[in-house]
Amino acid sequence: MKKGLPHTTIFLLLILLGLAGPLTAQIAYVSVGQNGTLQLHQMNGDGSGDVSIPVPFSNAGLPVWSRDGALLAVTASDPALPGVHTQNVYSVSRATGGTQKLTDYHDLIDPASVALSYTFPYYKAFSPDRSAIATFSIAETGGTETSGGSGVVDLPVLEIHSLTGAANPIQVHTDKGRNGKHHGGEGVDWSPTQNVLAAPLESSAPFLSGGGPGETTAIFLIDPVNAAVLQGHAHQVTAPRADADISTGVFWTEHDYQPKFSPNGVGLAYVRSFQSHALLTSLNPDPDIQSIHILNLSNGADTPVITFPAGRYVTTLDWSPDGTQLVFDLALQVDSGVVGLLQQGRPETNQIYVVNVNGTGLTQLRDNGNGTPTWSRTSAPAQPVTLGNISTRMRVGTGDNAMIGGFIITGTESKKIIIRGMGPTLGNAGVQGALTDPFLELHDGTGAVIATNDNWQEASNANEIPNGFAPGDAHESVIVTTLAPGSYTAVVRGAQGQTGVGIVEAYDLTLSANSKLANISTRGFVETGDNAMIGGLIVTGGSAKFIVRAIGPSLQTAGIANALQDPTLDLVNSNGASVGTNDNWQEASNTNEIPNGFSPSDPRESVIVTTLSAGSYTAIVRGKNDTVGIAVVEAYNLQ
Repeated sequence: MKKGLPHTTIFLLLILLGLAGPLTAQIAYVSVGQNGTLQLHQMNGDGSGDVSIPVPFSNAGLPVWSRDGALLAVTASDPALPGVHTQNVYSVSRATGGTQKLTDYHDLIDPASVALSYTFPYYKAFSPDRSAIATFSIAETGGTETSGGSGVVDLPVLEIHSLTGAANPIQVHTDKGRNGKHHGGEGVDWSPTQNVLAAPLESSAPFLSGGGPGETTAIFLIDPVNAAVLQGHAHQVTAPRADADISTGVFWTEHDYQPKFSPNGVGLAYVRSFQSHALLTSLNPDPDIQSIHILNLSNGADTPVITFPAGRYVTTLDWSPDGTQLVFDLALQVDSGVVGLLQQGRPETNQIYVVNVNGTGLTQLRDNGNGTPTWSRTSAPAQPVTLGNISTRMRVGTGDNAMIGGFIITGTESKKIIIRGMGPTLGNAGVQGALTDPFLELHDGTGAVIATNDNWQEASNANEIPNGFAPGDAHESVIVTTLAPGSYTAVVRGAQGQTGVGIVEAYDLTLSANSKLANISTRGFVETGDNAMIGGLIVTGGSAKFIVRAIGPSLQTAGIANALQDPTLDLVNSNGASVGTNDNWQEASNTNEIPNGFSPSDPRESVIVTTLSAGSYTAIVRGKNDTVGIAVVEAYNLQ
């Protein structure tokens, strides 16, 4: 299940985890779009201050904060590998926005026997010092009936992954395969005061009326060591019950899951699910009755906090930083229509609530389609408002039609930058006519070449490429370097004169307040349809005023032949909603906001001046009436 290919993305977006100015501790959560896609958000504990969190992963979900609130971990897929089922855990630094891949699972498939193994590390918890992370994954293993296999089995696997070295993960426990009843593997937490895990495992309990036993799920405290349960390093702390009544034909069991330690480590909150169905069949069970409990680990007292109406389902819960409240989601239980109700909630009906630990003050924070909340323990540090990244996709030609990306570093400190020239990865993602072998050059302000790369694995400092930034194809190019304040240009060409659709992208790896990307731009040949110039940019920090320009005709005065004669400019946000559009800059309603020195010299060129909040944006440059030619798209931070 371990040690796979390095993570790569096509449009890698640095995550925003802080806003300008002081913040209260944050609740991160996931919203579900109309097409089923997931979007990360964060909000204050009272539901205010909601912002979306753009991430460089597909369908990032089930967020979890580290105990100190410094890192946010998510479970996500690699967008550059659309055929891969397995997911991995990634972390994002709240202070810098830097990302790191924490697990290295991958698909294992034996074509001869059609055997498979996919891994989904849904549940996770950082150790208090962030030196390790525990994952309770679902390992989907087996084969198909037609191939002579035994069918697919979902095995909950508990592991510890070191975050300080390259050691293989510790195999703590493999629980009984999922059967649609027990909740083994659904949740894990790491005590803030002891080196011990809390996790739900499949268990059993004698019938209250005698006989049995019945299958239950209980919370266990488990030492984070190899084969802990088999070696006796685990003990059960909750006491779910079971019973059967022959006279009525009813069989019921209790299942405890989603354990969460309180900030002081004394309390353990968890969800208890009461399941009831006919004694002779488990088909079409009654709706679950769920409740949230708090177990006092010092004296063993188990106190119900709140009980929900039948047919509701809780996926995750967490404590407030001061230990006085719980945040949780609540959804309608899924009805399969075949075997009846399932042990999961309908994401589109998920809602987020907070409640006091004494059961009072129930308050809804978010309505349908929002869930899996996690509450950070500390406030987010302030970040400077800056452009964290630009990534432009367009057709790469030869000569003057190469793709040229420019950026300016302002301030007093040197800044570490990663620049990538991508092509083959686009083809893997279904982009037609992708550049097969990009070559990348970096020039300083004098035009001198200061770095080049053809194939990223051949770079002398390939070991400096951060986790999550290594391309998925050996032909793609990467330059990692530290640059002094000044202007720089990245040029992408075909290594052997090839042409095709490529990406040039630059990322700020050190979001320092004393140095920032103040301007980013790309020049290239604008065609029609999918070969328009598409520029992605990230605003990190808070809200600030920016100017975005599409320049074409005035390039002729600089000796550029075949310049785009009439560029149009559209700016959209991460949801695809229009933020601004312009054809001829003098016709804009707010031309008075264009600063001195930023007005284009040709009235056919386009300008958008607007205030952008933190997030990801796309600038699209086309030729009016489907004209083509060389153009520049550029963005400036005006504050």
